[in-house]
Amino acid sequence: MPSAAAPDPGAGAPAGADTAPPVADGAPPPVTDEAPLPVTDEAAVPLSSPGGPESPESPGGPAGPGPDAGPAEANSGAGPAEANSGAEPHVRVDAHALEGALLNLRNRIAAVPLLFEAPDVAEAKTERVKLLSQVEDYLLPRLRRSEAPILVSLVGSTGSGKSTLINSIVGMPVSATGVRRPTTNSPVLACHPDDVEWFAENNFLPSLPRVRQEGLARPGRDGLLVLAAAEDMPRGLALLDTPDIDSVVKAHHEFAYQFLDASDLWLFVTSASRYADAPVWQMLQHARDRDASLGIVLSRVPTGSRAELVGHFTAMLDANGISAPDRFVIPETRLAGGMLPPEAFGPVRAWLTDTARRDERRVAVLTQTMSGVLDTFRARVPALAVQAEVQLAVRARLRRQAEEPYRDALTEVARVTRDGSLLRGEVQARWQDFVVTGDLMRTLRSRKAPRQGKRARKRQAPERGAAMKTALRSALEGAVISGADRAAEDADSRWCTDAAGSAMLLAAEQARASGRKADWLFASAFGDGEGDVRELNLGKSAPDLPLRAARAVSAWQDHVMRLVQHAEQHKRSLSRAAALDGDTLALVTVLAILGENAVGSHAAAGLDDSDILTLPRRIVTAVLGDEPVHDMFQTARAELNERARLLLDEELRRFSEVIDGAGRCDEVAGVRLYQAGFMLEALQ
Repeated sequence: MPSAAAPDPGAGAPAGADTAPPVADGAPPPVTDEAPLPVTDEAAVPLSSPGGPESPESPGGPAGPGPDAGPAEANSGAGPAEANSGAEPHVRVDAHALEGALLNLRNRIAAVPLLFEAPDVAEAKTERVKLLSQVEDYLLPRLRRSEAPILVSLVGSTGSGKSTLINSIVGMPVSATGVRRPTTNSPVLACHPDDVEWFAENNFLPSLPRVRQEGLARPGRDGLLVLAAAEDMPRGLALLDTPDIDSVVKAHHEFAYQFLDASDLWLFVTSASRYADAPVWQMLQHARDRDASLGIVLSRVPTGSRAELVGHFTAMLDANGISAPDRFVIPETRLAGGMLPPEAFGPVRAWLTDTARRDERRVAVLTQTMSGVLDTFRARVPALAVQAEVQLAVRARLRRQAEEPYRDALTEVARVTRDGSLLRGEVQARWQDFVVTGDLMRTLRSRKAPRQGKRARKRQAPERGAAMKTALRSALEGAVISGADRAAEDADSRWCTDAAGSAMLLAAEQARASGRKADWLFASAFGDGEGDVRELNLGKSAPDLPLRAARAVSAWQDHVMRLVQHAEQHKRSLSRAAALDGDTLALVTVLAILGENAVGSHAAAGLDDSDILTLPRRIVTAVLGDEPVHDMFQTARAELNERARLLLDEELRRFSEVIDGAGRCDEVAGVRLYQAGFMLEALQ
C-alpha cells in the first residue's frame, strides 16, 4: 500500500497509480440467473462537469444541493442523474456458474495450510481471512440476492461527524454521538423496516451476532451489529455506521475493514481538520486498490476557508489516484437536536436515494464493487497459493531435520555391530576369562551335567558364560541407546535453531501444558491420580527406550539361537557330528557376527588363537560349515538391523507427532487453489 503521507497539492498522480474509472449508469438491470460484470480493460473516464441545481426532495424525486453543501468543486453542483453519464458495456456471466466457482474458491482458500513459521506467513494468514470474508460476507450473499438493499458503509476517522450524518439522513438518532473517543464502539445498521429482515437473517456477515435496536441510540457492545429500522429511510438502501478507522482499540479498526469488504458502496467522511491524517489516506488507498464504488464527504468546513480546503483536498485525492466523482462538502454549522440542517445533508441523502431507486445506477454500483473485488483475486489468490507451497517446503525441511540424525544413527549402529567395535572393553575381558580358563571349550562340547566331584567347576562355568552373555547384551543395547540419544539431541538442536522449528516446539509445549492442566483438573475433581505431568523433552530419548532396547536385543539373541539350532540339526542330518551346547554355540555365533568385518585384534598387536575377532568365526565355521555360516550371518544381521531400525523409528515418531500435531498439511492445496482461481477468472 502506498504511503499515507499527504501528497504535494500541486503534484500530479504518481507513476503507476491505479486510477479507478467510474462505471456508467447506462447499463441494463440484472436478471435472475446472470450477474453483470464490467469489461476488464476500461479507459479512464473524466469526472463529470458541473451541472445545474435540482428541485428540493419530494416523494417523487431526490433533493438538489443547498447553498453551502454539494459535491466538492471537482463535481460541484452535479445532480445524481448527471454523474457518470457515459454508459459502459457490461459482460453478462452465468450467476450459477459464478457462485459455484466462488464456493470452490472459498473451500480451497480455507484448506490452505498456514501452520509453520515462514517469511510473510503472518501476512498470508491475514490475507486468507480477508479473502474468506469477502467471499462469504459480500460476494456470495450479493450474488444470490442481487435485489437485496444496497449497503452503504459510512467510514471515517474519530470526530469526522459520520454518526451525526447518518442520524440526520435517517431522521432519528440511531447511532450514538458525543465527545467520547471512540464514539462508535459497535456498528449500527439503519434501513427501512421492510428491508430489516435481509440483514437480520444472517445473510450479511453471517458470523456476526446482531440485535435489533429499541428506542434511542445508546452505546452498544463491541463486535455486536445493531439493527435500527426507520420509516424515513428509502426502501432498498441501508446505512452502516462503522467503528472509527483511527480508533485506539484494535478490534474497532479490524471491524471497520471487515464491514467495508462486505459493503456495496463506501461513503467516506472526514473533517476539515483531519483529512490529511495518515489513517484517512490508508483507507482511501484501500478503496482505490479495490476499485470500490466510493463517495467522499468533507465535513465541518469553515465558510471562510472553503475554497482553499476543498482545493487542497481535491489535489490530494487526484495525486493519490482516487477518482471518486461523487464528492460532497458539509459546512461547519450549528446542530439542531443533534442533527444537521436539511440543506447540509440533503445532497448526500439525494445521491443515496438516487442510487437505491435507479436500476441503472444500482447496477453500476454493484458491478463496480463486485468486479473490483474479483479483480484483486487475480494477484491475491496466486500469492496465497505460493504460501501453501512454502508451507510444504517448511514441513519437508523440518521432517528432514528430524529424520537425518536418526538415519545417521542407524548407519552407525550397523557399522559398530559389524566391525568389532562392540567387542572391546568389558566384552573382551569376559571373553578372555571365558577362553583362558577353558570354560569355553568345556561348555561347548559337554551337553551333560558334570560329575558330583566337580561342583565348583559346575558353578564357575555357567557364571563365566552368563557374564559373557550379559556383557554382550549390554554392549548391543548401549549401541542402540547411545545412537538414539545422539540423534534426539541433534534433531532437537536443529529445530531449536530453526525459526519454524522453535515456533512449532513452543506451540507443542503450550498445547501439552494445556492438556496437563486439564488432566490435573480432572484428577482433582474425580480423584483419579495426578494426571500425566510429563513434559515435551525431545532432546533426550524416551524414558522407556532402555527397556524396549533390552527386549529387542534379547529377542534377537533368541533368533540367533534358533538359527544355530536349525543349522546344527541340518549338519547332523548330513553327517554323524557330535552334539554341542546350543547356548554356548549361539553366544560364539553372536560374537562372530559382531566381528565379521573386523581387522586386527583389540587384545594384542598380533593375532593369537584366543583372539575375539578370529576364534569365534573359526569355531562356528568348523562346526557348521562355510556356506551355512554365510547365509546365517546375513539373516541374523538383517534381523538385527531391522530391530534397530524399529527402535529408532519409534523414537523418531516423537518428532513426527509434533509435526503432525501442528495440523494437516494438504500436499495439493496450492495446486487446487491455483485451479480455483483460474476457473473464477475464466468466468469474468
